[in-house]
Amino acid sequence: MISIQATPPQRKINEAMYIQEPMEDYLKKRPQKKVFQKEEIVRLRNKAIDKIKTRLLPDSKIIKIILIGSSLKKSFGKYESPGFRGSLFSDFDFIVFVENDYKIPQWLDKEPDGKPFPDDTMNVAYRNKNFVENKHDVEIFFMRKTNMQNPKIQRLGELAGIPFTSNSKNNHLIVYSKKR
Repeated sequence: MISIQATPPQRKINEAMYIQEPMEDYLKKRPQKKVFQKEEIVRLRNKAIDKIKTRLLPDSKIIKIILIGSSLKKSFGKYESPGFRGSLFSDFDFIVFVENDYKIPQWLDKEPDGKPFPDDTMNVAYRNKNFVENKHDVEIFFMRKTNMQNPKIQRLGELAGIPFTSNSKNNHLIVYSKKR
């Protein structure tokens, strides 16, 4: 089966730079979804958090792991057919802030649709199919330390829904934070 994914439209920031529309606008084109009960969302979210920590930690090159997306917005559930991004179920979205020399784990596949930044070298999104209960994918966006400390990139990330700073307006849950 071939699936075609539309890319989010771009919005002009200034004469030389474009950013894709916030992912929320892009995601509004998804099929309808039957939202799970709160208790089920929390149960699945806890499983995803435990599994991501087991798969990625311990690792001294991981600075912070945060969870964003529908499991925090209480919109996590099952899509009507044909689904979205090759799945009938919502996925778990993690942002992992890493040292510059961090190596992406082999068990992850590059996600071609995860592109919130205009500079493609910064778009390091990966996916693992059927990560939780053989139904729910995990999408992990890796952000290198050099980029996470750049104020311009922080602003672009915040516009794209990525919580870069502790005072972010983007809904998120800190799953792990390296002790300093």
